[in-house]
Amino acid sequence: MSVFVKEDFTWDGSYLMYRGSYPGSRTMDQVRPDCHPSWIGKNYPEFIARFKYGPYKPYKAWINFLVKNRIEVAKYLELEKATSPVQAMRTLGYRGKGV
Repeated sequence: MSVFVKEDFTWDGSYLMYRGSYPGSRTMDQVRPDCHPSWIGKNYPEFIARFKYGPYKPYKAWINFLVKNRIEVAKYLELEKATSPVQAMRTLGYRGKGV
């Protein structure tokens, strides 16, 4: 079981990504064989959510929910790919702002 780790999230002002290891995670050189040598062996970032509208961007609340509730990375990614980030969070029980 591999759950989310707070320190492995990245936020660039619009996209929330996850760079942690979990069963099935890929490295940068597996995804892009021509990547820069400094990226070889590092985890390929997984898309978690995009917050593009409005002044309120609840990325910290999403991170806290995923970490505190010990959500499995693979489970979230499976739900997110099947539906959407918002629907995945609703399915997992998140009821805060942004959903």
